[in-house]
Amino acid sequence: MALPRLIRTPFGQHPPGTDLAFRAWLDSEQGRALLNAERRVLDEVLPRVPGQRAVQLGMGEQPDLLASARMPDRWYLGRREQAGNDAVVLPAALPLAKRSLDLALLHHSLDFEDAPHKVLREAVSALQPGGWLVIVGFNPLSLWGLTRLFRLASPRVPWSARFLRPMRLSDWLNLISCQVEGLESGLFAPPGRHAAQGGFGWLEQLGARFWQQRGAFYVLVARKRAVIMRPLKPKLGRPEKQPGTVAFPVAGRQSHSRRSGSS
Repeated sequence: MALPRLIRTPFGQHPPGTDLAFRAWLDSEQGRALLNAERRVLDEVLPRVPGQRAVQLGMGEQPDLLASARMPDRWYLGRREQAGNDAVVLPAALPLAKRSLDLALLHHSLDFEDAPHKVLREAVSALQPGGWLVIVGFNPLSLWGLTRLFRLASPRVPWSARFLRPMRLSDWLNLISCQVEGLESGLFAPPGRHAAQGGFGWLEQLGARFWQQRGAFYVLVARKRAVIMRPLKPKLGRPEKQPGTVAFPVAGRQSHSRRSGSS
């Protein structure tokens, strides 16, 4: 059995304009295909989530992915002041009150942030017990993940993203009191213009039937555990003190008896 490493390579930092580059890529033919596939999955997941307040955190200008959520209060947070963003934030230091949200949607935030585990902790901290966390990310266990292996040195998005494994996220979530409810995926065709134009419809059908969690992206749903308060039982063998009982000094009583006898 291999021993754990003492020194691990930290996550590499992305260039300052990565959020703008990713938003521009989402406007491309290939990016729109990805975004449309993500919307289809989220439109199935979000209506099932109850609550009042929801937040979407992502890269650059935010696409409206909370449209199908049944929550009346929705906010969109990004790193820049752009159309579609309600507030400018640092994802690793969210200005949100603890236990103030029912739903937090992270749209590829963990793929491009320099400290993804900190972003995850901040989002969970803002959730109330029983609140929902929805993570959208690139799936390394897919044809897109296989393509990325041949483009690791590429600074272009989406290949510069991290492609975090869902099981790794599950381990992180378990450490911060979250329970993974499940995972869905989509877009099973390989990346390319032909796939974006629907040229691999047969592959989409096969993927949706035989390898449902091997698409280009995943939607992971987790729930923050509620804290259960258990009353402490009284310890056995220790009698309860009777109300109104006054402790009497035994030593003083014996001393008084000796004085009385001597007199």
